[in-house]
Amino acid sequence: MDFQLVVLTSVMGTVAWASGIVRDGQPQVPKLDLALLSLDNLYRFLLLFTAQYVVAKLYRVVVYPHFLSPLRHLPGPKDNHPFFGQFIKILLDPSPIGLHKKWHSQWPHAPFIRYLGLFNEETLIINTPEAHKEVLQTHCYSFVKPSQLYRMVGDITGMGLLFSEGDIHKRQRRVLITLFTLPALKKILPVFQDSTERMARFLEDQLDQDGRVVIDTVDSFSKVALDIAGKALMGVELDSLANPRSDLDFRASFHRTLQPPPLSAIISFINTAVPVRRWIPLEANTGYIRATQNLRRMMRVVIDERVQQYRECKQRGDVFESPALRGVGRDVLTLMVEESAASKGDDGLGADEMVDQVLTLLAGGHESSATALTWCMYALATRPEMQERIRGELKGLGRGAGGRYDYWGGVETLPFLHNFLREVMRRWSPIVLSLREPVEDVTICGTFIPKGTVIVFNPSQVNLCRAIWGDDAEEFRPERWETLKGEAASPYALETFSNGPRICVGKSFAYMEIKCVLVDILTRFRVLPTPEVARYGLEDPPLKNPSMMVVPKGGLNVVLERLGEW
Repeated sequence: MDFQLVVLTSVMGTVAWASGIVRDGQPQVPKLDLALLSLDNLYRFLLLFTAQYVVAKLYRVVVYPHFLSPLRHLPGPKDNHPFFGQFIKILLDPSPIGLHKKWHSQWPHAPFIRYLGLFNEETLIINTPEAHKEVLQTHCYSFVKPSQLYRMVGDITGMGLLFSEGDIHKRQRRVLITLFTLPALKKILPVFQDSTERMARFLEDQLDQDGRVVIDTVDSFSKVALDIAGKALMGVELDSLANPRSDLDFRASFHRTLQPPPLSAIISFINTAVPVRRWIPLEANTGYIRATQNLRRMMRVVIDERVQQYRECKQRGDVFESPALRGVGRDVLTLMVEESAASKGDDGLGADEMVDQVLTLLAGGHESSATALTWCMYALATRPEMQERIRGELKGLGRGAGGRYDYWGGVETLPFLHNFLREVMRRWSPIVLSLREPVEDVTICGTFIPKGTVIVFNPSQVNLCRAIWGDDAEEFRPERWETLKGEAASPYALETFSNGPRICVGKSFAYMEIKCVLVDILTRFRVLPTPEVARYGLEDPPLKNPSMMVVPKGGLNVVLERLGEW
């Protein structure tokens, strides 16, 4: 906004200066003609622009945040860089959530913690359960996703459910929520089971003569989750795990956008604060841009083909299903096309909206599930007794056709497996953070927040809060879920999937996917730590930073050992 205003006032000032505001004692009307396009007037414009821009930036960077802002008295770190605030410290910290946790321990009861970002932009971290609830529930529609977040992932997701607001968001959510109801999930379940069984068979084929294989959980489960998402969301076979060097464009583009090389990740991080994406000619940046454009183009082709298939099936009176899943199950895109076609008026989703929604689900669901599975393997490798408890629960279940466990009447009802997964989601929430900003001045928990203030939503602030979970909040203890008391019993005590009207629509989808993977692994393999993981003990491994996900730095290896009869 400062830039546009300075350009406008500089143009007006140049015209006035060149024309002469007062001449011979008489006010003059500035003349707009080609004579203004002279070298002298260019110098005048640059002089006015530079002077005004410097003054505006000094006001924004120095004067306002330190002397005039109504937020300047809130608790927060004071060891700021004169121009970059805490930005460089956050970028260089060993953990993407390390400083947030440190500040929370210093001010555990403050509703908001204030820190200064790049060029001293004021940022508030939501710090207490009460503040989370007011932002996510009570005043939900007073907050929107800011441009910083769109610059982070918007090139991939477009204006899907993540970024839509108001009536558009409500309409899109009405359509999407029907795709994740129990009847819909029952149609998708066979796709999950088929994919996870293929994963298990592939891993069995990799075993050495001692019946062991070492896997990098970050890399392997990213491929597994992408394969599952490709089939369950789009009805497309990606085969990432078995053919990692395949030249399939969709998979390569997806990997390039969500698992970028280090320089590309740094550019993306800077782009959230300053929109530099289109001005950097480096391959690390232009490759990212090409990949996101390819993703959206290829997704549109898939959707157009699926819509055409739906029309042809309706004309013939055939059952509408993805060609890749015929006789297996249904995928979300197929259900989405059906639901949109059955909607009245403008309630359905158009083709461009479907592109946005599928890529939103794919980007968010794939990485979140892959990260959660990585931490599941870490917890199982370092706590072998928990593997035995889960297997003990599975022993009591019968197997149906094809040797599969009954999911809805069996796996879904296992208490320790469910509590184990909930504890993984609490202890290692996959998402680093999300952002909001108020569209109007608002007061939350007694704190006045001006319109446009950047608000950071960090699930770990609540998930690891000692005031909620006790002094052992940072310990991994699934048993805590057996007897939740006080604030821990509130839905707002677990913020991994957010809460309120914008709670993640794919929560049940994610739990089902991860449980299917765990069942197929734990009934075939014993999960063992590598020497490196064993050295960590029960401490967390180093984390990758900058990163949108809470993932181990450099991957995380575990050993899978053939289980045999059990």
